[in-house]
Order: sequence, then structure tokens, then C-alpha cells
Amino acid sequence: MKDIEGMITFTYHEDIEAADRFYGETLGLERVMDRDWVKIFKLGRDSHVGLVDSERGYLKPSEAKPVMLTIIVEDAEEWHRELTEKGVETNHPPKEAGEIHMKGFLTWDPSGYVIEVLEFLTKPYGE
Repeated sequence: MKDIEGMITFTYHEDIEAADRFYGETLGLERVMDRDWVKIFKLGRDSHVGLVDSERGYLKPSEAKPVMLTIIVEDAEEWHRELTEKGVETNHPPKEAGEIHMKGFLTWDPSGYVIEVLEFLTKPYGE
């Protein structure tokens, strides 16, 4: 097999403009592609989230959102503080999950996708 260069997780939205504002302005992610029906935001070096207009995308959005986007950050407390200052609802302040030595919280994008903001207190992978 050839080397993998990265990954994009695509989500499907009835209101792509609201999703675009949330990922770009509220979360502060860098938009690396901007078309009428698809927007792609950079999460990390080789990971991205794509927003697709439900009218033009291959898949259609459903009421149930069986996908959770996890954003791995250096400081979950800072992310929580900044998002709550912007009026973003979260499930709770960052909490530590002992056995896997991480802490985080959840929020939701305008279409209802769950976004987990996660800080690994001990990295489970190489840096």
C-alpha cells in the first residue's frame, strides 16, 4: 500500500453557512477549502473536517448523528473558557477520565454533531 497523507471526516449539513461560521469563527479553525457546497477546515497537521451541503453531497444528513468529532488540544480548560465566553453550550467543564488519563468536554455544532474537546494528560501515541 502507498503512504496515507491524511484524513478528512465529512459531515452533512442542511445549513452549511451556519456550520461554516461555527467551525471557522466560533472554533477558530483554518478553512483550507471554500466552495459553495463544501468547506474543509484543518484540525491538525494531516487531519481535517469537511462540511458538505446536504443538497449536493453524496450522503444526506439524518436526525441521529452517529459520528463524534474529537479535537485533541493542549489545554481543554482554555478551550472551554473561550467557547463558554462565546456563548457555546457544553455538557460540563473539562473532567478527567482517570483510567485513560485524559480530560475533556462535549459541545455540539449547529447541525447537532457532537464535538469532543479532548486533552490527553499522558500521550497515548508518539509526539
